[in-house]
Amino acid sequence: MSLITDIKPNKRDKDRVNLYLDGEFYCSVSALVAAAKKLNEGREIDEKELSDIVFESDKRNAFEYALGYISRYVCTQKKIEQKLYDKGYGRVVVEFTIEKLKSYGYIDDREYAAQYVTVNRGVKGARRLREELRQRGVAQEYIDAALKDVSTEEDDAYALAVKHSAGKDLKDERYVARLVRFLVYRGYGQDVVARCLSRLREQSAERSKR
Repeated sequence: MSLITDIKPNKRDKDRVNLYLDGEFYCSVSALVAAAKKLNEGREIDEKELSDIVFESDKRNAFEYALGYISRYVCTQKKIEQKLYDKGYGRVVVEFTIEKLKSYGYIDDREYAAQYVTVNRGVKGARRLREELRQRGVAQEYIDAALKDVSTEEDDAYALAVKHSAGKDLKDERYVARLVRFLVYRGYGQDVVARCLSRLREQSAERSKR
């Protein structure tokens, strides 16, 4: 048996309270459920019983919250997990909710990666796309699959550089510095940028000979 030693308001959600067992934080739970189940300070309770109470009360609320969130934002599994933890839901409830969302196809990191690359490939290099997807918690296999048909970084960078430099003087070092910053910001490495500048200058020289 464990002793409920404290109940405090949850700072992130006014409709929830934090339960402490034997002086240690145990979980967050709906304030209404806490009242209905008489989870009061000083009460002794079996931890398994408390776990079951929390799970049953929270799994529906967590799923409804997650549905509401993904109806407004396109996001990854990692993002939903973090939002649920931020709301105070425990690990068991979060894992249950994630599996339920995946079973309905409401979250799909493979599809997320594919769409993210499709939308951003024209303005960002493969290196930057890879890093951004990794930061969003997308599995490496999904990132690789999404990027497998993307043209080489140099081709992407060169296409952007051509568009950016149209009508510009490549002998103007101030402009060239601005172009370099533009490409680096979009995730291209210095070696790729250098080769792009070389190609641009070669093309410019060829045009001037005509």
